[in-house]
Amino acid sequence: MKNNNKPPYLKWLFSEHKRGKIKILLTLLGILQIIWATPLILEEYNSGYLPLLPVILIHIVMYGFIIGMILQPYLIYVRLINLKFWDEIKTKK
Repeated sequence: MKNNNKPPYLKWLFSEHKRGKIKILLTLLGILQIIWATPLILEEYNSGYLPLLPVILIHIVMYGFIIGMILQPYLIYVRLINLKFWDEIKTKK
């Protein structure tokens, strides 16, 4: 049986989640950062000015930022579903 009380994820993200719109903008900023910075970092590595370990760590940080910005609101939404958050709101009214 489908729960009609819970809103769809995107509707919840843009309306009820406090910082949903900001997280979408920061995700887009992070994607642009990866597109813009990767060739610059690899150019420094190829010219011999940057060791391999910082290159690896920079990429881990950039992709970790993107994954965190996308995954954190989704995990909050899943946790609210598991706690039956919207069912409790419906019963309180």
